[in-house]
Amino acid sequence: MAKFKLTQRTNPQNREEAAKWYAIPSIVNRHTTRAVCKAVTRNTSTAPTELESSFNLVVDGIPHELQQGNSVQLGQLGWLRLSFGSDGVEDITKFDAASMIKNVKVVFTPSKELMAEIKNGLSFENVGVVEAGFTFPDTRSYLSYKETGKLPVEGGTGTGGSTGGSGEEEEGGTTDDPLV
Repeated sequence: MAKFKLTQRTNPQNREEAAKWYAIPSIVNRHTTRAVCKAVTRNTSTAPTELESSFNLVVDGIPHELQQGNSVQLGQLGWLRLSFGSDGVEDITKFDAASMIKNVKVVFTPSKELMAEIKNGLSFENVGVVEAGFTFPDTRSYLSYKETGKLPVEGGTGTGGSTGGSGEEEEGGTTDDPLV
């Protein structure tokens, strides 16, 4: 089940408009390449290390292809391509790519098949409400705090507590355990 938290934001194009609640993803775990390779090869004759080596070979070849201006298809996973922006000039002869092209990034576009498979049976679970750097464990705790002014005893994290927290999208711990 995909996890999310609710956070309040204003519309950047209309600051006069009242803030609205939006869902933000909450990452439970970050799985290493090795853990994913173990999980996907579990019932196959391919060794996890063989898959990991193959994966690393593909990764080694991608930079060259993108540097040549190519997009790269990764099977049914999807496509990678370069994206960037630049400063503008009035006189075309004054354009200097080395200093004016900025924000180079790689864009991943998942295949239609992958997206269909991800969305098939997808459900969501609210795992908190974020306000002013504090994460309440659920909507009920947040509403109770708003009503009583008392913070929940368990489950919340924030900059004032011992567990820290920024109110931004969370990334869980890294694990070497195979995906379930």
